[in-house]
Amino acid sequence: MDSLRSLRPMRRPRLPLFVIIPCIFTAAAVLSGCGIKNDYTKKQMFRLHANGNTSTDQGNRSTGAPLVVKRLDISPEFDGAGFVYRVGRNRFTQDYYNNYMTSPARMISDVMLEALVGSPQFAPAPSNRIPDDIFQLWGKITALYCDRRNASHVSAVVTMALNLDRLNKEGFIPVLANTYSSQIPLGTDTGPSAYIQALNRGLAQIVKDILSDFKQLPDSADNQ
Repeated sequence: MDSLRSLRPMRRPRLPLFVIIPCIFTAAAVLSGCGIKNDYTKKQMFRLHANGNTSTDQGNRSTGAPLVVKRLDISPEFDGAGFVYRVGRNRFTQDYYNNYMTSPARMISDVMLEALVGSPQFAPAPSNRIPDDIFQLWGKITALYCDRRNASHVSAVVTMALNLDRLNKEGFIPVLANTYSSQIPLGTDTGPSAYIQALNRGLAQIVKDILSDFKQLPDSADNQ
């Protein structure tokens, strides 16, 4: 009988209440910091625009030269929907939680068209016919990223190699061929919304530079 009693399972000692309660609070604090309350895990979508340029009234938009923008190409490393961060000389990482609303190449192509035809120099091309004199913008986005190599000087970078051709009865005539680049500091706020705002300012600056180059052409006055 004594041997059977010795085989009975031993009871685990109970922890005192003053030990259990701190453990509960500690576990709750750990769980709350493991992503349950982390806003960074929420996927966000952002749209680009190029506000900041002087736009014409809708009634005067037909006074400029007709313009079409061919879908811009883009370097493969920047073609994804997620934001790209430059963290080293040749090192880039992608943000899977903060994305462009559509593909960046398509969105920037649309942004460039909308901003340029909103200026006095250009107008939307008619949809029902091909004008006798029309301009076409095409090219490639070669850089589109948030430069985080220096935590104190984070900036938005966008670079495009663009060509502007003129099509008339004489055929295609190259008008402009330049590389346009803009680097806009983010300041103290380096979050995704601040990056998009800086990128929008960079696109607006590129549009401004294109219009400035176009106005300096010898026959730019004849294009309007």
